[in-house]
Amino acid sequence: MEIPPALNFEIGPSPDQASSSNFSKFAHRFLSKRDDVTELSTIDFRSNSITLQLLRKIVIYAMSHRTRNLKIVFLGDKQTRRGGFDSSLFRSRYLEHLVLSIDFGLKISPSLTWDFPALTTLTIKRVTFTLQLPNGDASRSIDLFSGFPNLKTLALDGCTLSNIDTFIIKSNELESLSLICINQSCEFVVAAPKLSSFTYNGIARFSLATKDLCSLKSVNFQTIYHRSIEGQPMFIELLINTFQQLCKAKSLTLNLDAVKLLSKFPELRERRNCPFTSLQSLTLVSRHRLPKSLTAFASVFDYFSRSSPALKVHIDLNPKPLQFRY
Repeated sequence: MEIPPALNFEIGPSPDQASSSNFSKFAHRFLSKRDDVTELSTIDFRSNSITLQLLRKIVIYAMSHRTRNLKIVFLGDKQTRRGGFDSSLFRSRYLEHLVLSIDFGLKISPSLTWDFPALTTLTIKRVTFTLQLPNGDASRSIDLFSGFPNLKTLALDGCTLSNIDTFIIKSNELESLSLICINQSCEFVVAAPKLSSFTYNGIARFSLATKDLCSLKSVNFQTIYHRSIEGQPMFIELLINTFQQLCKAKSLTLNLDAVKLLSKFPELRERRNCPFTSLQSLTLVSRHRLPKSLTAFASVFDYFSRSSPALKVHIDLNPKPLQFRY
């Protein structure tokens, strides 16, 4: 069986500055001198030094060589947010798996839709999406993924959404969606009839609207609780509204901070019945010691069990970190 051609570039994790510079120059020259005919199934590029020029070279090369697997991973620890990258370069009829973990901004417009008809998995990390409007009155909504008819797994990790009011995720085949540590102030709109797994880990200010989540099975919702939000009932209202959008789930995982948030303003929590009516499992995860007494949270557990009488509650003190393999 013939092995499809692949390129694997890697340097790191902490080479000296001269080595990093030479590595980038070598990769640029190598890609420039390869032929433009041979199909290249995989490009895996990992470095702590990626210039905007080299990034553009890698993407153009991958898009023109029928590459099916593309990984570009920036290994540096410090965020520099260098430059802006033209996202319209990402167009391919062959790409199936894409990982972008880069310290760059992607300039997007309301009319932009990426065209990846074969893509099944997409992981984007550390990228800043900046919406550029043709005029001040234009809609600040963006739909990047409707041109991915075969997308099954989508993960956004450590990204920033700038100048965006509505971030639309619409996919008929999407099965798994993860939103991790997103810097945002927008509303997420999700339409995915085959979505079975939803994960959120981030700030308490999270607004979600959904449509056709008829296949949803598991929800992992972890948020950040801080004393500064204690006197602001809007956060628990946002959380309950989010639960309403995810109410078809059979399994729910919450971190201790989410339970703390639910324990505040009990009159708001009890104003409506728990939206989860068919929960089978509720798991509380914590990487720290639990309080000596969980009495303060008993009303929260009761809140869920009243709507799902067969509910089983579990406590996990050694949860796996939310991360993705590259």
